[in-house]
Amino acid sequence: MTKPISELTYKIVAFPEIQQVDTNESIDWAIEMMELGYESPTLLMLASFNKPTNYFEVIDYVKATVKELGLEMKSGDDAILSYASYFVHQIAREQRVRENLTELYKFCQMRDYEELIYDFYLLYWAWDDLDYEDTEFNHYWDGARRENIEKIVINETKKWVEKNKNHYAQQTL
Repeated sequence: MTKPISELTYKIVAFPEIQQVDTNESIDWAIEMMELGYESPTLLMLASFNKPTNYFEVIDYVKATVKELGLEMKSGDDAILSYASYFVHQIAREQRVRENLTELYKFCQMRDYEELIYDFYLLYWAWDDLDYEDTEFNHYWDGARRENIEKIVINETKKWVEKNKNHYAQQTL
């Protein structure tokens, strides 16, 4: 039987590649994984760290915990997809849509307008234009209007999840 994993796993397995991962989240991840029934010596150690954490104090524990739990650290495109999927999954479930889209926008910018997530950059600007312009027209996303932009964002995330589902962290162990 398989167990679910913490959604923070999507970020954690991208840790070495993506500098935007907050080391404090590794503590939250360890606690969530324990609450889901996982145990390992390094998981217990990681969960015991106090916040705020120091990257150099926790990174070895993060890597060891990922390995002990049978997960794999992601690199390259898989790391980008995994990290982005944390926010995409929340949008697909209609949770904090605008805030998560903003995180994807910022991540895309930090990654030099990464093609794998560039649509979210465009959707962010389409929504921004529609919020602050007097017109219903935007230059970023064809067909996007004030009344449908949120639904378009949600639908695009669902398409993205389906397209990329084989490239990011496991959903269960």
